[in-house]
Amino acid sequence: MVLPSHCRIRAVRPHSSLVMVSIVILVLSATALVRFAIHQWRAIWIAAANQPISVSLQTVTGIEPEAIHADNFGSLLSACDQVSAAQKLSAPWLQGIMRYYSAMSLLERTCKKLLPFLSQWAESERTICSRYVAVILDQHLSMDLDRRAAVRS
Repeated sequence: MVLPSHCRIRAVRPHSSLVMVSIVILVLSATALVRFAIHQWRAIWIAAANQPISVSLQTVTGIEPEAIHADNFGSLLSACDQVSAAQKLSAPWLQGIMRYYSAMSLLERTCKKLLPFLSQWAESERTICSRYVAVILDQHLSMDLDRRAAVRS
């Protein structure tokens, strides 16, 4: 029998620096993944917001497609809700867009005097949100017109 004091092999304990490196790598990886998801989400709905809008939107809302701005968000959203409820449709990512619009509104109000460039950026983001809702509303109106035409024929 060998006494423990004479044994050269000891239990290997992870050094605290190795554990810290692992934690740092995990945190950086998670942060990168979240940032990628946010940028991907924004890219998708910004691409959707850049789609052309028909004149039927102006008929329903009274807003010209070229004149959509950040303050039209509420009226476009209520019109979209009415059309969606009538057609029993759901708009993808609309809840997320509403939260993002609220956050950008808060940022714009907060930074208006101290950081005007950030306030202008928030205003442009709010305009993109309004444009996205307008595109969704226009798509719902087009589907409604298609359904009505199919029923007539």
